[in-house]
Amino acid sequence: MSKLLFPAAIILGPIMAVFVVSLVIRAAKFRWANVAKLYLTLLFGGIGLYGHMLHPQSVVELIPPVFPFRTFDSYASGVLEIAFALLLWTRYARITGLVIIAYLVLVLPFNIYGWTIASNVPSYVNSPNYLWVRVPMQAVFIAFAWFGTLGDRRKAGLARS
Repeated sequence: MSKLLFPAAIILGPIMAVFVVSLVIRAAKFRWANVAKLYLTLLFGGIGLYGHMLHPQSVVELIPPVFPFRTFDSYASGVLEIAFALLLWTRYARITGLVIIAYLVLVLPFNIYGWTIASNVPSYVNSPNYLWVRVPMQAVFIAFAWFGTLGDRRKAGLARS
């Protein structure tokens, strides 16, 4: 039972948070787009800070050795991901969503590289399944970026009627 508590909190937490905010603040209506943006905020804010900034070596291991300045690249991508997390809640949310999609497509080869060398990467020895799940999850993250900012596209008059 306790093994299910953490995944349930991760899945249901953002939904409940958006629901509670919509109850407390009448002007903030419950929208699934806000749930998707909250998932992205937690993903990019949490991973950007924890993985890229506090434990950069785990990210450096996923960057092929032919790239120079791998530690700097880890920190820079962490700063970028934290910026994404913040920009999703501004008037630039739609463009941020599109930039996130491009970013996720650009980093996909690094995740695939990490997937192929997972047994050789020390930080993933205790949890090798992470990299197996991470690559297919790119599609989910891309969908969150697209649908999470769809409402902003409607406001701009760009959505189909």
